[in-house]
Amino acid sequence: MSKSGLIIRTNERHEISLPAKARIAFSHAELVKMSKAAGAHEGWIDVHLIDFSNAGVGFVSTVFFPRGSVIELVVPDVEDVSKEAMIKCEMRVMRVQMTDRRPAYLIGGAFVDAGERLQAQIETLMNRFKGEGGDHA
Repeated sequence: MSKSGLIIRTNERHEISLPAKARIAFSHAELVKMSKAAGAHEGWIDVHLIDFSNAGVGFVSTVFFPRGSVIELVVPDVEDVSKEAMIKCEMRVMRVQMTDRRPAYLIGGAFVDAGERLQAQIETLMNRFKGEGGDHA
């Protein structure tokens, strides 16, 4: 039996537009080194989230993150940057695809070890996307 190559998603996905920061996680720092040309400040790269689900996120980055690598992701509160981040987690890069409009990469990742704190952050953000428990998404 042949596989169709069709990806079937089991989690509700929301298209979003949020600034975030990503860097190689400490556990993979010896495996993946960023070049100085990447422009990383303390290893952090500015990225842009484009989709979000209970299982992971998709984002656009001008810097390549290898498939299988573990990265740290921080999504600041866009309404008040002095507040704690909306999401602060580790995720595993599951897919990487070059964009065709600009020199960038579409990166999809899955949350790693989603404990109680991360589950609460995910639930809060998902509720905001649905228009529950917040004024803005």
